Amino acid sequence: MSDRSPRQLKKTWLVLILLVLAGLPFSLKLQSPAAPLVFTPALLTFAVLKARLVVLNFLGLRSGPAALRRGLIAWPLFFAVAAAAKALIVAVSLSG
Repeated sequence: MSDRSPRQLKKTWLVLILLVLAGLPFSLKLQSPAAPLVFTPALLTFAVLKARLVVLNFLGLRSGPAALRRGLIAWPLFFAVAAAAKALIVAVSLSG
């Protein structure tokens, strides 16, 4: 589990909630055709930050094996880069 104190975990939970709330306006703006290029990187950054907080704090890997920690952070980062590439391809194909 986690080696963090309940107070630290509550702070992390609040940061996760704030990241979700900060992402809501970006997701609502994604309805326009030009918006994906602007707002997708922000949403994906929030997603990777949330994954990092969960891995390090809630899974208790802040002091865990470095390889496991890197792998569990690289996994959402890989999908964020793939999603950004897809958004870029769609934006370019719509404009061209």
